[in-house]
Amino acid sequence: SNYLRHAFSEPSRNLPGTFAGAMSNYLRHACVAAVFGQTLFAHGAVDARTAGYVPDDSTRFCLPAAPQAGRMVDSVSEWVDALNGLLERGLADHAARPEWDAERATRGGEVLLALQNRDAMWGRSIVSNSYADGGCITTESAARVREAALADAEARADPSAFAAVASDPLDAGVAAWLIRG
Repeated sequence: SNYLRHAFSEPSRNLPGTFAGAMSNYLRHACVAAVFGQTLFAHGAVDARTAGYVPDDSTRFCLPAAPQAGRMVDSVSEWVDALNGLLERGLADHAARPEWDAERATRGGEVLLALQNRDAMWGRSIVSNSYADGGCITTESAARVREAALADAEARADPSAFAAVASDPLDAGVAAWLIRG
């Protein structure tokens, strides 16, 4: 639509090679994650699947047949830096290649489209993973539902199955990683 084209891709008269839409401006000033003092801020859930995981720049926005490439980092600060670097590189890639290619197979910044999508990230989206879609998230019943959904998603080898997976807010391994910094 014209609105989306303006929001994301309206060429800037003042900054050649960049875009001036409201969403582009927001993303240029955004962070995927940030640490203030001893507090980590992220849009989605930090869980055993996302903590320390950084998608590869080549990550596609698709329904992959298997998990896409990525790497693990050791510390919270390294992870935050790597995710925000991914955002910067994705925005630069979008500025260089804002339109789909002739085969409509890929476009610049595709990694950022994937980053916000549980399916494309095979359940490892720091942006869209969540602790709950409602209800009390710390009960034994919630834990059983969470564990069953994750087991089902992994057994089916279907990236769409991760939509039913909620993250564990009481994961001791994640808490220890966060405390180590």
